[in-house]
Amino acid sequence: MLDKIDLEILRILQEDCRTSISTIASRLNIPKSTVHYRIKRLEEAGVIEGCYAKVNPETLHKDYLTITLVRAKYGPGYHKRVGEKLARIPGVWAVYFILGEIDFVVLARHKNLDGVRRMIEAFLSIEEIERTSTHVIVDVIKEDPRVEIDEEVLGAERAE
Repeated sequence: MLDKIDLEILRILQEDCRTSISTIASRLNIPKSTVHYRIKRLEEAGVIEGCYAKVNPETLHKDYLTITLVRAKYGPGYHKRVGEKLARIPGVWAVYFILGEIDFVVLARHKNLDGVRRMIEAFLSIEEIERTSTHVIVDVIKEDPRVEIDEEVLGAERAE
């Protein structure tokens, strides 16, 4: 169960995962050992899954951001099997299994149109895929991987 201190630690780490335990302890007015223990507990519980540097893809010439909608042949366990194949394609950074007429949404980044073409060819080489529709993103208006942390989670956990 998360409490207000856990939520504050998560907020601080999402803002800058390099924030030291000493700084967090100072900001929250709690002992460093408490911060250390809570971070370790949050990691073990799977609340914190890792810490990453936010890299600007354009500085690495990954200017082509695409969204591909994928329809696959339905069958037992197909979403895991096809999803794993999609995830292995170079440039793909997210694969989502969704409900409806489309089965997967795939997000990818590439240096150029040739990379996009190779990705599409890789999609077409997967036997279970029936159809794809790839869209190139022209401008990113908002992209923020952080999870909004609010006090409502405390009430929801208590209700469970």
